[in-house]
Amino acid sequence: MHTSVVFSHLAFNVATHGYLHKIVFLLAAVLFYLLSAGTTALAETGPHLLKEKVAKSIEIRQKTQKKEDKWAGEKAELMARYRSLKVNLGHLETVRLRTETALSVLKDRVAGFERKARESARISKELQSYLESVATQLGEFIRRDLPFLAQERADRVASIKEILARPDKPGAEKYRIIMEALQIETEYGRTVEVYQDTIDLDGRSVLLDVLRFGRLSLFCQTPDSKIVGHYDRAAGIWVLLPSKYRRQINRAVEMARRQRTIDLVKLPIGRIRVP
Repeated sequence: MHTSVVFSHLAFNVATHGYLHKIVFLLAAVLFYLLSAGTTALAETGPHLLKEKVAKSIEIRQKTQKKEDKWAGEKAELMARYRSLKVNLGHLETVRLRTETALSVLKDRVAGFERKARESARISKELQSYLESVATQLGEFIRRDLPFLAQERADRVASIKEILARPDKPGAEKYRIIMEALQIETEYGRTVEVYQDTIDLDGRSVLLDVLRFGRLSLFCQTPDSKIVGHYDRAAGIWVLLPSKYRRQINRAVEMARRQRTIDLVKLPIGRIRVP
């Protein structure tokens, strides 16, 4: 009768908790204990003590199961985090390799820029020296040239030297102004123009119309066209010309001013000497 009560209680607990596959082991242990202890031990122990032991065993197993379930959840979470970190690690490794490649390219570019900067500094220094030399030669050339537009040309050279002395001006701009000045001076050699200037003629300062015939010769006449003259390159002074040249010079002035159609004129240019 006692054995029947125990099995009935066990069946009730198994049905209640639903741990049949885990209770089988406990039932086997209980049966082994009953068989080994004998009928006398069973009578001495009593059904209540046996029920308490079985209930305690089930309670311990339930707690163990909860811990196992909790650990299983934690394990699944840790495994998910591990897989995520592994994927992230692979991505970071790819990013690292890509970054190292880009960094290597940038280092090569920086090295190239540094080489260009050094080369540019060297060229800039050499260019500065060269342009200063050209400006000096240009000033000397103008000083020895025919004295036309003297103030304008002197101011141009002075402006060039001022810009060349400024460290904040880039080499390209300095080069440009030198080339522009040389271009202007080149144009003087193949153009004809008339301008007014005050010059010393026959010991007097007179306002005259000056005819520049390229770089070949300079002629002048008073505004009323009654007095004419030319620049004597050998003597380095302005001299009067005979009145017979007055008509030819006047015609040349009118053609230079585009007041007359182009025609041939006879001017006292003199002999051309090649230095």
